[in-house]
Amino acid sequence: MDLQRLKIQNLRNISDAEIFPSDKLNIITGANGAGKTTCLEAIYLLARTRSFRQSQNRTLIKSGEESLTIFSELNTESGTKYRIGLSKSREGTTVHKDRKKITKLSELAKSLPLTIITPNIQRIVEEGPVHRRKLLNWGMFHVEPFYAQLAQRYNQTISQRNRALSGNREDLKVWTRQLVELGNQLNQLQQTYLEEWNQSMTELTESQENGYRCRLELYSGWRKGASFDEALDELIQTDRDRGFTSAGPHRLDVKINVDQKGVKNYFSRGQNKLLALNLMLAQTKLLQSKTKERPILLVDDIQSELDQERYLQVLQSISDLEIQTFITELKKDIGECFEKDQFKMFHVEHGQFAEI
Repeated sequence: MDLQRLKIQNLRNISDAEIFPSDKLNIITGANGAGKTTCLEAIYLLARTRSFRQSQNRTLIKSGEESLTIFSELNTESGTKYRIGLSKSREGTTVHKDRKKITKLSELAKSLPLTIITPNIQRIVEEGPVHRRKLLNWGMFHVEPFYAQLAQRYNQTISQRNRALSGNREDLKVWTRQLVELGNQLNQLQQTYLEEWNQSMTELTESQENGYRCRLELYSGWRKGASFDEALDELIQTDRDRGFTSAGPHRLDVKINVDQKGVKNYFSRGQNKLLALNLMLAQTKLLQSKTKERPILLVDDIQSELDQERYLQVLQSISDLEIQTFITELKKDIGECFEKDQFKMFHVEHGQFAEI
């Protein structure tokens, strides 16, 4: 997947900008507040309809304007070309692919697969399971054809079981049986995916020669050593008292072990950030190998808490992926790390872009 043309109008401080990116690395330089991150935000909006910074339309639309528009031309690995356009106003959001309105976010995400790495990426390692759960679900959504449909059926069944917890026992048994069946299917897919993610992670960290071995383990969302059916049976009274299902894939976690030890309180913040970056890059690499399609990678201001050696290490790993990448950078000399045919550089000032 390559973004060949990007046109932005009235997004934050960008009135009217157009760039024709490289299919490899694109470096966006400029001062803080100039509009570097807004360029990444525009691409993210095309894929998700919402911002990774702020979802409120009134802050996205340039002051004094009624709406914003973003237009793109894309090319797939198979050579198929298409266009995606998005407009936002205070009345709502509309997205079109080749002039056909898109109403399902899943269809849009499939049309423009992307990974985004933000400055607080180390939360994946340092904080609770919700970030790791989202990361796993994102990866599986893109590589497992039936995962989204299966997950949707599971979530619907959870809702039905939760309602049945306060009702009669026969209804509860029916929804519990369905939940166990769907949960076990999800768990099997998740276990398989995690092994593939581990393999991709091993290949990446070995190339970096970090001196440690990382392995991911799946906490399925219920007591280790028990089946899903047994776990639900054990927790039936607890679930009735609380009014919700307290075990299952919706409670899963991805445990991160380094040298066979839990990573919490083991690494410095800089090492945690590098580890989180590698988790996402390994997942991006896996997506590429499984789907034969190159996702787009967005990288926003990741230099903080990484020393120069680690930062260059990450840049090399990104370059080795050979996917279209957009990376924000304060300094123009980052281009010295790459061959001239490997990148394009754009400087942004007061919302105006210039290729340099």
